[in-house]
Amino acid sequence: MNSKHTAWTDKEIERLRRNYNCVTNDGLSSLFPSRSRQAIYKKAYSLGLRKTPEIEFANRSEVRVGSKGASWKGGIRYTKKGYRQILRKGHHRADAGGYVMEHIAVWERETGIKIPLNCCIHHISGNKTDNRIENLCLMEKGAHTVLHHLGAVRTEETRKRISDKKRSRSGQTEAI
Repeated sequence: MNSKHTAWTDKEIERLRRNYNCVTNDGLSSLFPSRSRQAIYKKAYSLGLRKTPEIEFANRSEVRVGSKGASWKGGIRYTKKGYRQILRKGHHRADAGGYVMEHIAVWERETGIKIPLNCCIHHISGNKTDNRIENLCLMEKGAHTVLHHLGAVRTEETRKRISDKKRSRSGQTEAI
């Protein structure tokens, strides 16, 4: 017997029998810190233990999350409108995937102020990816809308469409 390998104790074997079918590979690694994943698998196999389909699925999912995933891009992604998002799980403004608009995270980190609900962050230069604090300013949403649409020439049809859309969002109905 190789001196690297130590025999499994009865206590370890019992713990393996109890947990093999209900704990993921990461969980098993933490239950047996002195054993490699391969050693745990080999011992379980020799004992006739097999994973349930649910645990197999959880193990496959575990491997593909975050930096272990095939499409990992360093925790940075871009929205369809060109805004940069960063991975900040646990942030109060994070979406279901844990991503936050970078300009929001930068503003809150640098100023220590949470953005009020009626406000947004404006990119002074107009470059959505320039998230330096010098390029960001806090604005009320209404003022931000006016800033971006001031001087816009729209047809009557477009103005009507915008107006109808706004009414439908606010729950107003058109008077007959």
